[in-house]
Amino acid sequence: MPTDVLILGATALLAVVALVAAVVTVRAARIVTRAAAEQPDAPTAASTQPVADASADDDVLLPVPYEAPAGPLTPSQARVVEGRVVIVPTEQQVVATALNRPATRLTVVVHGIAHALRPESRDRIAALMRRELNRRRRERSRAARRAAHTHVPAAAPNVPSATSWVATDTDEHPGGRTA
Repeated sequence: MPTDVLILGATALLAVVALVAAVVTVRAARIVTRAAAEQPDAPTAASTQPVADASADDDVLLPVPYEAPAGPLTPSQARVVEGRVVIVPTEQQVVATALNRPATRLTVVVHGIAHALRPESRDRIAALMRRELNRRRRERSRAARRAAHTHVPAAAPNVPSATSWVATDTDEHPGGRTA
């Protein structure tokens, strides 16, 4: 395949990705604008000023919709800091947030895989499997011994015996030859 065709394909793919990103951005901006229009007393992104002691990375402040907690606030839940109401999250909320982060989930999975691949864990798993196989073998052996020791009623005279399929030296073989 010629190089210019590959470059053309890569450029077309990049253009499609840029177009999709632009559409997503415009839709997100429309949603923010509609939310601001529905709440007339809420500040808009244009009227929000950066905090005086904010770092250089926090130059743009977007309005965050406030959701009041269910039930009355206790003094331990709400504080006023620099004219703003700060609600302290509960311990459950902090733990749930920390455990739902993708990095935390990935860390837990990687830790579990690393633990399973350690030689001690592999040996323990192999030993458990070996024990289970030996247990099943013993069960089959016991069942076979029980079946061999059970009394089988005598067969009726017109029914061939249990060993009638075994050939002896005196039996004729197919083709008329004897053993």
